[in-house]
Amino acid sequence: MSKENKDSLVMWATASILFVIALMMLFGGIYMQVVLHQTKAPLILGIVAGLLLAIPLEIWNFSDPDTLFRVMAFQDRFLMVCFGFAIGLGAILLYGLNLFVPHPNFGIKDFFVPGIIVGGLIFGIGVGLAGYFPGTIWIALGQGRRDALYAVIGGLLGAFTWSMIFGAARGFFWDTLNFGPITWATLVGLNTRVGMFLVSIVFGIILLLLFFLLPRFPKQPIRQNCLLHIAGKNKEVTRFEDVIREEKEKYPRAREFVTKIINESSIWNARYVVFLGLEFTIAAVAVIILHQIFGESTTYSWIGAQLSYLVNPKWAALNPYFELFGGMHLVNGVPVNKPFSEIGWEPFSDLGTFLGGLISSIFITRRFMGFKQQIPKVWEHRFGLDPKLRALGSFIGAFLVLFGARMANGCASGHILSGNIQMAVSSFVFMIFVLIGAWIALYSVLHLKINGWGYR
Repeated sequence: MSKENKDSLVMWATASILFVIALMMLFGGIYMQVVLHQTKAPLILGIVAGLLLAIPLEIWNFSDPDTLFRVMAFQDRFLMVCFGFAIGLGAILLYGLNLFVPHPNFGIKDFFVPGIIVGGLIFGIGVGLAGYFPGTIWIALGQGRRDALYAVIGGLLGAFTWSMIFGAARGFFWDTLNFGPITWATLVGLNTRVGMFLVSIVFGIILLLLFFLLPRFPKQPIRQNCLLHIAGKNKEVTRFEDVIREEKEKYPRAREFVTKIINESSIWNARYVVFLGLEFTIAAVAVIILHQIFGESTTYSWIGAQLSYLVNPKWAALNPYFELFGGMHLVNGVPVNKPFSEIGWEPFSDLGTFLGGLISSIFITRRFMGFKQQIPKVWEHRFGLDPKLRALGSFIGAFLVLFGARMANGCASGHILSGNIQMAVSSFVFMIFVLIGAWIALYSVLHLKINGWGYR
């Protein structure tokens, strides 16, 4: 068997195993609610949820800042169309299950206009500087990226800063123009379970068409869309050759098949994306049935809360933000800390996200970097190879990402993925302003073209 065939077998085996585990979680959640009449799965299962999120993202290299820089600039529309697939199919699946599952663990975010808009812009600008989402920081740390170390520190400080000003800032950012947890079904007046399911079908079809019909790369003809590739009607192969060369340089031990397949528009790319995307979608819905939505950013605030409690329990227990997410309260003047009472399994799922990046980069893609110094190519093109400057960019960018995420009460996983699967209006608006913020930073700071290959 050739090396390429062996690598292909590893990829298909990985996707199949993840698919089976995701199905087991989904059916387990249904059984738990319908038969056992239990609404919450054990917290430790959050580790498995994190693995199911992280491994596909690491395979598609979304933990590499270069990848995220380009997808956020729409030079590669892969992330957009994949999220379109997961959100569209996920919404139909979730609200279909909602017809007979007693208590799905919805986590629809309130639509407070100032916090969503300003937080989204700050989040997007941070992504444009750091090249990281809150969750991909943990994956990158597992992948052994050195600049992820600075991103973790920046993210923790960004989340902690919001925790410190929350008491004073809440009135304007969270309470002003707060329309509550509204969905698209709410807006059209269909709030019954059947009505929400009907709205999810329309919503899902729109997003699935985005996935199936939009070509991956800018200026590609419409015939390069995913639907024709999946059906085998278009056998043309378009490769991101410059990126392939860069990735071979950055990851000399990586599986060549993986490097090639994730950076092309082709039949096999489309079919692999759909299979892995099914796993990703089923996992995203399964976690809502089992315990809570996917979320990655609240853990940063939670870590700050737990560290603060170690230093000064009473002060930490009096912090209004820590009371919301840290599990801390004053009872008869005595500080009490119940770490998982408010946050649920998110710290466990973030641990799973880190482990997923570690496992995938060592055994599946072979991209593990061992924390060697490496500057992202997009960053190098603009700022050169100064490691201190890149560390500063990663730190400041991640600070803004987590500060913005906490201001908007959600991030890429909690808002853009899970929130949109639940058809939350707040999550859609957040996503739009994240894109605007990212475009501002990518165009003005990194000089990337928007929706066109290359640099301006």
